[in-house]
Amino acid sequence: MHLKQGVQRISFVVFFLLCLPLSGCGDAAKPEDAVREMRTLYQSAESVSGAADITADYGQRVYTYTAAVEGTASAGTPTVQAPENIAGTVLQWAEDETSLTYEETTLETGALSDSGLSPADAVPAVLSACRAGALVECAWEEDGAVLYAELENPEDESVTVSCLFDGESYILRRAELAEDGVTVLTLAFSDFGITLATNE
Repeated sequence: MHLKQGVQRISFVVFFLLCLPLSGCGDAAKPEDAVREMRTLYQSAESVSGAADITADYGQRVYTYTAAVEGTASAGTPTVQAPENIAGTVLQWAEDETSLTYEETTLETGALSDSGLSPADAVPAVLSACRAGALVECAWEEDGAVLYAELENPEDESVTVSCLFDGESYILRRAELAEDGVTVLTLAFSDFGITLATNE
């Protein structure tokens, strides 16, 4: 009698201990949950700032430059820092319009895609996708240190934005914009920061 109870008790303890890691895995943050948290963060952002190494691939021509980024999905001004020959160039976006200004002269930025996507559209397109782009796929990378998310551009479903975020803070590390599967813009971020809106 006592032996039977002892066996039952031991069996229950072993079963309980085996279930703990399984239930822990089930309760761990799924990448879909992390994407929702990331989206809430970017929707709450008053502004973002940082530096971005931007590569624009026109097929036969590839341009790379570094810009200081500051703004939101609806308005902002990345200022080119390198290369030196175009340093000081300002890419501006506001109310769905983008322009490039150098020494007070507004210049044209060539379209990278059939939809008219240009380098001046890079940052607002990424931020718009983070805030409201439909989720295509997502996954944890580097043992949960990095969150990968592919999102649709809310303004153009043919354009997808693939992002790498810090797994804890959801700070942007890298983003790639592709049209119909062809990557046309790549942004590698550094010193990226988010200023949250305050409720007064």
